[in-house]
Amino acid sequence: MKRMIFSILVFCGMVLLANDFIYAAHILEPLGTEIAATPPRGRMFGEVVYAYIKDDPDDSEEITSHVLEFEFEIGVGERTQINLEAGVLLEEKEANSDETESGIEEIAFGVKHRFWDETDTKPDAAFLVEFAPGAGLNREESELKGSLLLTKNFTNKFLTHFELGYLYVTENEEGETTNTNNVIYNIAPIFRIIPDKFLLVAELNGLYDFDNDISYVSISPEIIYVFTKTAMKFRAIFGLSDKADDFAIEIGISRLF
Repeated sequence: MKRMIFSILVFCGMVLLANDFIYAAHILEPLGTEIAATPPRGRMFGEVVYAYIKDDPDDSEEITSHVLEFEFEIGVGERTQINLEAGVLLEEKEANSDETESGIEEIAFGVKHRFWDETDTKPDAAFLVEFAPGAGLNREESELKGSLLLTKNFTNKFLTHFELGYLYVTENEEGETTNTNNVIYNIAPIFRIIPDKFLLVAELNGLYDFDNDISYVSISPEIIYVFTKTAMKFRAIFGLSDKADDFAIEIGISRLF
């Protein structure tokens, strides 16, 4: 585990030293909310996120997890991109147990198309569709997601990203198939302390499972800092509902290739 985390930090350091970077506002995307912006044609936005998660489900044994997430968004038109995402569970361990779990949690791909440009009266707007054919360590789930994405600059110091989506999940376990319908809602007000250099974010992330009447809601203060034209991101996540993870920390780095 220590070697893997060290390797991540080395990778981040290498990216920070890169000079062949073309700056774009897309690297300022919050860690938990999709935005309406798309990379320029022929350019690729890349992001790596490390997450430490602590949870105490149903007041039982505490579970800690270490997760690494990769995201690549490739501009295929002035308004259109394709997405490739992967989530890797580095380690999950229950307190008072020596057993651990690890493996690939999810591989997903999708398309985002921006159909409105921001004006004085309307926001940037895009629609995102993503499909994960094999989610979960045992590939027992598939997920289909569609989201409406809005971004509005209210002043030169304040803007807000908003995501409203639908998530359909199919799970096959021991020969039994169950389907769940979920609504996703994320909102991320951003304060430009130093425009395009230092940003403060307050994210609210939620998911409601209609079929089981379960809410997953969390709030997270976040900072985004740009130096050497590379964005470093950090956020602390606090669960507000019973089923949400109790606490998590995420560290991310992003750039436009």
